[in-house]
Amino acid sequence: MLTKVSSKGQMVIPKSLRTMARIAPGDELEVGYSGGMIVLRKPEPLDTARIRRLMKEGRKLPEYSEENAKEVDAAIGRVRRRASRG
Repeated sequence: MLTKVSSKGQMVIPKSLRTMARIAPGDELEVGYSGGMIVLRKPEPLDTARIRRLMKEGRKLPEYSEENAKEVDAAIGRVRRRASRG
């Protein structure tokens, strides 16, 4: 799907996407940039249920292994190379 950006930096999110994402008039969206993409996201309120879920998920961290260390080193290398290209 294509949409145009106006001279004021505004754009229209197609209705089919607004419906799928449950975006209604007046909703606020977080805007970010990641990996060459502009990302729009509905913010989640930080209520007690979400805090519990985040804490529970944090307890499921993987065990440390040499394989994990190699993957982390490779990821850091990729980020550094991208940053140096600037």
